[in-house]
Amino acid sequence: MILTKSMLQSQTSIKLDGEWEFYYQKLLNSEDFKRTNSKIENENLLLPGFWNEFEQKGKTYSPLNYSTLRLHLILPKEFIHQPLAFYIPHAFTTYRMYLNGFLISENGIVGTSEKETKEYWLPKVVFFSPESETIEVIIHVANFKSLNAGFRQSIEIGTQESMIRIKQIRLAFDVFIISSLFVISLYHFALFLLRKNDLSLLYFSMYSFFSLVYKITSGEFFLIILFPNFEWLWLIKLFFLSIYLTFPLLLSFIGEVFPDETSKTSNYIFQFLFFSFSIVVLVPESKWIEETLFPAEIVMLFCCIYICWILSKAVRNKKDSALGFLFGFLFLFLTVLNDILFEKNIIKTEVYGPIGTFVLFFSQAFFLSKKHSKLYLTIEKQNEELEQSVFLKDKIHHTNIHSKRMELELYKKTIQPHFLMNSLSAIRYWVSENSEKSASILDSLVGELRIILKVASKPLISIGDEIDLCKYHIEVMKMRLEKEYKFKTFGIDPKELIPPLIFHTLIENAFTHEDSPKAKLSFGIFKKNTTKEEKIFTSYCFIVYHHEKGKKTNPSKSGSGTGLEYIRLRLEESFAGNWSLTHGKSRNGYRVLIQIRKK
Repeated sequence: MILTKSMLQSQTSIKLDGEWEFYYQKLLNSEDFKRTNSKIENENLLLPGFWNEFEQKGKTYSPLNYSTLRLHLILPKEFIHQPLAFYIPHAFTTYRMYLNGFLISENGIVGTSEKETKEYWLPKVVFFSPESETIEVIIHVANFKSLNAGFRQSIEIGTQESMIRIKQIRLAFDVFIISSLFVISLYHFALFLLRKNDLSLLYFSMYSFFSLVYKITSGEFFLIILFPNFEWLWLIKLFFLSIYLTFPLLLSFIGEVFPDETSKTSNYIFQFLFFSFSIVVLVPESKWIEETLFPAEIVMLFCCIYICWILSKAVRNKKDSALGFLFGFLFLFLTVLNDILFEKNIIKTEVYGPIGTFVLFFSQAFFLSKKHSKLYLTIEKQNEELEQSVFLKDKIHHTNIHSKRMELELYKKTIQPHFLMNSLSAIRYWVSENSEKSASILDSLVGELRIILKVASKPLISIGDEIDLCKYHIEVMKMRLEKEYKFKTFGIDPKELIPPLIFHTLIENAFTHEDSPKAKLSFGIFKKNTTKEEKIFTSYCFIVYHHEKGKKTNPSKSGSGTGLEYIRLRLEESFAGNWSLTHGKSRNGYRVLIQIRKK
């Protein structure tokens, strides 16, 4: 093969495609060709290609053997002693390359038997400086595992600078695809952990991961770069598994995204077939692994057609982002078809599957991102509606409080005249009967009214003022009814705050409902702090003790009299929702229990 100056100066690689001398079942070197007087019998083999597919005059060659490939290159004089380089792809399944009799590259160990041969795959760039215009290239290839033997991809030559740039571009492209797939897989797995009910995220993450495995076990074989001693057989197993397992995961993902367009029966059939191929890959020797490839490729083609049918239905049904998804998958389908034809050595192109995979992943990632962006917008809208709902609820609550306050003012206007009416009646009586006693009762009444005017408009007062108010009222009633009444307290802190007039109202109710002339009343107010379910409650117990009652009293059964309703409104105004009131008969009288929860 003659290389011209313009070819080498174009800063691109030159593919050494064409006829190479082919010596089947021989491992020859330069010395063998020099000392042989007669011409060694050979055939011509087209590279890239496999010798097991080569047939001449009815003669075929077994792939499970070894051979020698030889080519003469003629360089321009200007490139003698100039830095040049070869790009050598992996061979099926190992090779040894000589340049003018010197070993310049080797993958694995070339032997004449399966036992002597060690398989290895790693594309290489090899540098050299030619010392003459004529270059003899000899390659020993040995294969005892694969169903094909030879080179599937082109051997290339170019200047050292151009070959380094090409190698860097190919490696950078692989790293870009691998890192993109890793980020996509990790991102969607993290989303799945946050939303475990959305299985499409898990399937997409696993699909991305196995596509990543496919990429690191093909192309520039990034896995071998990272782990040079990685076992070749497991490299092949991982490569085939990454192909066979991506389709079941892709079908599961599409089934979750477009459930109405997907046939579960068809999904199960395809998944069963691919899982069957995967099981075969895990168990037998490598030659059986490759034998699964042809039937698997047929199933892949039908599976791709089935997925196109699903996506077409989704587009017709106007499903969200289905059109972009369809275009991405069609691009992948074309690249898969190209790679199958390239694998079979039917077309002389390159492996474009990784590009198709990236386009599909980009379209799918865009689709999922759009879907979750809409979900985020929906959540934001719902959050705004919730905030408005809370605001409206709070407004209604304040409106109710205002309404209760109006009712409270009405009760105050009802209760206070009631106090005055009873007290003034008593004063009028004692003015005519006993002027000194009328003065005492008037002093007590003035004290009571002074405190009422002081505290009635306040939401909270000290319980000390409330106790003084109760004492004044009891003094008025003692003089009015000419009876002795006892009043005692326990556990009361005078500085504690309570709504005004609640105990005063209860004492007045006790006098109002007492219908026995002989009865003597005794009052008690007791306070206790309790803890329940880590919450602190302050309990006020108001008790009226009845003594020497001529007949039973008939307290209101409903407990909804004006006095109790006033107390409830006062408690709700000051401790909204954090209070309770219970009342009823006790052992020696009548009891009212008020509980207030401290915040």
